[in-house]
Amino acid sequence: MDAVVFLGMRWIDVATISAIVLGPILAVAVDRFQQRWTERKRRRLAIFRDLMGTRKARLDAVHVAALNLVDLEFFGVEKVMAPFREYLAHLSSPMPMPAGQDRYFDQREDLFVTLLHSMGRELGYAYDKHDLAKLSYGPTGWNNDQNMQRHNMTLVNELLQGVRALPVTPMQPTGQNPFPPAPAVVKPEAPQ
Repeated sequence: MDAVVFLGMRWIDVATISAIVLGPILAVAVDRFQQRWTERKRRRLAIFRDLMGTRKARLDAVHVAALNLVDLEFFGVEKVMAPFREYLAHLSSPMPMPAGQDRYFDQREDLFVTLLHSMGRELGYAYDKHDLAKLSYGPTGWNNDQNMQRHNMTLVNELLQGVRALPVTPMQPTGQNPFPPAPAVVKPEAPQ
């Protein structure tokens, strides 16, 4: 007789029954683990993609929303969270006097690039920090439009609060009118 007998079964019978019962359970557990891992990576990649896509438009709502999700989706990943905390601390710091603003914005750029670099490495991308900083495009017109919109909103807000008066100036017609003058109206003469 075999040395291992369990209630009259041989060890091969016990192993076969265990495989039949535990096989589907383990397959479902592995599938769920893989789905959770894939979903977590997809969410992290979406945040990284949003930050990369808005590198030159940091006041964009998509950029701010992605920043606010970093601590949720990268929780416990200290290689990402440490640069994230440094970058947020810098964003929350007061703006220096004009003499120190160039250095201040250079530090902000370096901290942001470090954050992107660490996120990229965590997600399997090996970007060079220099490339992350230099290889992005943001039209100057976007910046000008945002500045003009902010300025106009400030003026309208001051006007609505009664802080600023609405300037009214008389308009003089220009001498170079692109339209021809209106035709002269000729009155018919009355019969005599």
